[in-house]
This record gives sequence, structure tokens and C-alpha cells, in this order.
Amino acid sequence: MKITCIGSGVFGIAIAKSLARKQTNEVFLWTHDENFKRHAEQTNELAFDSKKCVKDKNIYVTTSLSEAIKDTKAIFLLVNSIYLKEIILEMKKDFSPNIPIFNCSKGLLSEKPYYYSRFLKTSLNAKKTAFLAGPNFAEDLIKGAITTITVATKEKKTYLFLKSLFTRQVKFEWMKEEKALELTSALKNVYAIGAGMVYAKSPYESTVFSYLTEAYREYLQILYQELDYPSENIYAGTLGDFFLTGSNISSRNFTYGRIYLQTKKEAKLFLEQNTVEGVTNLKALAKILKKKDKFPLFYEIWKIVS
Repeated sequence: MKITCIGSGVFGIAIAKSLARKQTNEVFLWTHDENFKRHAEQTNELAFDSKKCVKDKNIYVTTSLSEAIKDTKAIFLLVNSIYLKEIILEMKKDFSPNIPIFNCSKGLLSEKPYYYSRFLKTSLNAKKTAFLAGPNFAEDLIKGAITTITVATKEKKTYLFLKSLFTRQVKFEWMKEEKALELTSALKNVYAIGAGMVYAKSPYESTVFSYLTEAYREYLQILYQELDYPSENIYAGTLGDFFLTGSNISSRNFTYGRIYLQTKKEAKLFLEQNTVEGVTNLKALAKILKKKDKFPLFYEIWKIVS
């Protein structure tokens, strides 16, 4: 079965390798980077950051979006959220509305409809969409670690189809509220910036987790106010992802928050060299949370960073 992974960053590689563990899958990994493709062809390796891993025999690297999508049975969106809208619109000429699309890109549009789940339906007329999130480090997935991914979709058949594409290495859980999982994935990056700021002032895990507990309460209030999402519904993609991201001192969001309070010049340079999705999504989140001052932690981060 042909499966398409759009995006060759570390998480794109991680999902491609996880799919390739099922030998009946033929995984087409799309990249915009000709050097990435050339390296894969010449060395049989997939390179990310300054590291590399083996390219499985059933992974095929291409720079042609049309080739990647043609006759595919499923599409995974794994590009940086900054470029996601552009890629989706470029897919339009080759896309069939009945192909399931699984969005793994953590981000929001800066203008209405804000949520990519809605944008996929309006721009591509996509009939089967799902948003994926969870406490998943890409390098852990590459190494074959057992992990859990939350799949947000209203269609149970889409969820069951997704499960069938993977081996038991990856566990899945189903929730119906697609927008809720998208919003949580954007918010947790903002609160991770706040965790970095807290760590800069008081570099103790006890202090950081005290902050994260307060931030999680506020985060649940936002979900309930904006989407009527009940706080007792807990998933790997909500609770697990929130605390993994917020406590990961090497994450880009956490690092940016820490650096920002130490030296704004260095923080500006870091932002030029890295994608910090908590910063990228602040504009959209501020529009969604019209009365953002009702949420003091979010409001304080927004005031400082904006």
C-alpha cells in the first residue's frame, strides 16, 4: 500500500520509519531539499539535524509532490506549520477528496478559519481528516520506542484505517474533538515558552512543575470556554503532550523562553535560526482568545513575547 509522508524533518522521518516497519507499506517521503534526496540515494541514509538513520528498503524519497501523492492511499502532513498552508494549496491539483489526510503539523492559521482541520475541508474538499498528537519524541520513534498517539477525528473508520497502517510499536487512542486537539497542540507550545522563562529565573524542576500545574489548569479553562471541551477527558495528546513539551529543557519553545529572559539579542538570533511554534501561533491564539487577559499566564507570555 502506498502511503505519503509530506515533510522530511525529524518527525517526518520518524513517522516514515514507523510506517515502514509494516513491510506491506510503500512509504513515499516528500522533501523540498534536493540534497536530502541525493544523500538518501547515495548513502541509504536519512539525515536530520547533524544525525542520520538507515533508510528502510520500502521508503522512497522524492522531491515531486505530484509523484508523492499519485495513487496514494493515505497522506501524512509533517511539514513545519509555517509552510503548511502553501503545501496544502499546492496539493490541490493532484488530490482526491476521499484520500485520508492525517495532519501531524502543530500549528494554526493566522486568519480564519484558524484550524487546519477546517481548512483541509474547505480548500481540498477532504472527506476524511484527522489530527495527530501525543508525547512523542521523534528520535524515540525512529529507534522503535513504544509510544501513544491520540487521533482526533469524527469518523471512527478513519481512525481504524490509521491504526491498520502501523505495527504494535505505536499505540493509538481515539477522540472525536479535532479542533480541541489542534488547539491544545498550539497552546502547549506557548506554555512551554513560559516554562523556559520560569526556569531562567529559578532553574529547579520543582519550580517548573509547579508552574506547569497552574498552566495546565488555565489551559483546560481555555479549552472549556472556547470549545466546550470537558476537563475530565484526558488523552496522551492533551495531558501527556503538555507535560512532555513543557518539561523538555532542550525543546525549541522552552529554550527560546529561557534565552529570552537572559538576552533578547540572543533570543532574536535563535528565532531567526529556528522555528519556535509557540511564537508562530501567538497571533492566531490571541485572535481566538479575544479576552486573553482572562487567562493570566497566557496573557503574560503574550505581552512579553509579542
